[in-house]
Amino acid sequence: MKKYTRINLCLLVVFLSNVALADTVQQSIKKANLGWRAKESWLTRLSKRDFRRLLGQQKPPTGTLNFEPIGPESVEIPSALDWRNNNGVNWLGPVMNQGNCGSCVAFSAVATLEARYAIAAGLPWLHPTFSPQSLFACGGGGCDAGWMADQAADYLQNTGIPDEACAPYTSGSTGVDGVCSTQCSDASARSVKIAGYTMPSSGGGSADAVKMALKNGPLETTLTVYADFVTYSSGVYKHGSGDALGGHAVSIVGYDDVKQAWLIRNSWGQEWGEKGFAWVSYQDDSGVGSETWAYDIQPASANLSVATPSDKQYVSGNTSLEASAKGLSASDVAAVQFHVIDNNQQEVLAPACVTSTEQGCMAPFDTTKIAEGRYEIFAQTNGVKSQVREFYVINSVPVMGLSFDPADGTDLTQPQNDRPEFLVHAQFSPVPIQHLELRVIDANGKIVSVKTNDDVLNEMTMGWRTMTVADGQYQILFHGETTYKGKVYTVDSNAASITVQN
Repeated sequence: MKKYTRINLCLLVVFLSNVALADTVQQSIKKANLGWRAKESWLTRLSKRDFRRLLGQQKPPTGTLNFEPIGPESVEIPSALDWRNNNGVNWLGPVMNQGNCGSCVAFSAVATLEARYAIAAGLPWLHPTFSPQSLFACGGGGCDAGWMADQAADYLQNTGIPDEACAPYTSGSTGVDGVCSTQCSDASARSVKIAGYTMPSSGGGSADAVKMALKNGPLETTLTVYADFVTYSSGVYKHGSGDALGGHAVSIVGYDDVKQAWLIRNSWGQEWGEKGFAWVSYQDDSGVGSETWAYDIQPASANLSVATPSDKQYVSGNTSLEASAKGLSASDVAAVQFHVIDNNQQEVLAPACVTSTEQGCMAPFDTTKIAEGRYEIFAQTNGVKSQVREFYVINSVPVMGLSFDPADGTDLTQPQNDRPEFLVHAQFSPVPIQHLELRVIDANGKIVSVKTNDDVLNEMTMGWRTMTVADGQYQILFHGETTYKGKVYTVDSNAASITVQN
């Protein structure tokens, strides 16, 4: 695996004050009349080590953007663009969370690629998913070292990236670097390459050039994260206070000349910002937009996609498999066959479509004919193959168990502040626990803080920000849920007493 020795700017992160950070930032915002709002979240109160794993771009942006018109063609640039709602269509996938790993470059690259792939095809129903785990682990990134956006673009062009099912993301839950060899054995055949890429604003340049590039889809960009950015809640962000914490990579998904701001999509989950998004001022110090990467996608002449089941869906009993199609003849759509693959990469079912139109087809699917557990699925007809998706079959009441221990360095007999960590042990059958929560319960039995995780492994590391609650005595436990036939089955771990003293 190729290694990079360039200094990681994430190492510049400093310990943040124990004073309520959002309150301090809000005072600075008001004093400077900046207009945006700050809030406390699980991201505030981070130590150097913690925040390093929420960044990961090794090289800071350089240069500044020129906002003067670049020529007569600038009049053709619209005054606003938002790929969340472009002619009534949301072309973006769900906001992701990189978790406990400095993999922002891979997440921003994947977010950009997924959107551009669907936009190039002109198909909002395509919903492609690609693997940040594969891109990061195989390309040379590391949770503590981060990576480089230009290296990610080179890797996407020269090697390509497989679907998410080929290499599910685990580094966010474990904090451990992924291993390239653990991806699926046919990763190369399942990989997609970009035709090339351009850098509309390398080292600075024209804002109009960035806007023009955005007409073809989102862009990957880098920025310097300042301490106040961590607290962003809403409005148009402009740096006003706090030190530079390190380099970060995000996706630019739009802009608004009235707001005088870029619209970015982050990889810190939906709790941060405006459900994972942020408006950043054209005049911000962070350098957002001054280095951008635009991926060139060569659209296929025909497209096929598994619409049902969707990615990571839990299915039971008699249901249907559905495929969407474009650019195929009616006879080709009618000949679509689904291929259901088990964890041993063996085909267990191959249902054929029984009803079809030019837009897609459907096949009956009796899940009771196969064992419960995880499966992969793709659709295929006459040389056209869909992307692979993963799903779970459950036809019995789920069996679940949860327990946890303090991680090394966490002593629950002592008052806690900052971010204690826990080793979570999950037992489940026949499918993974669907939803996991860390619950903090006050003396009145009220749940006062929750942290969620929907990628549940047998062994995980989860941390909790004590600053989300007031000082005092609490009980903590982990709560799991799995839905089967419309009923939610639950399990709770052992509980532990904790004293919070911030």
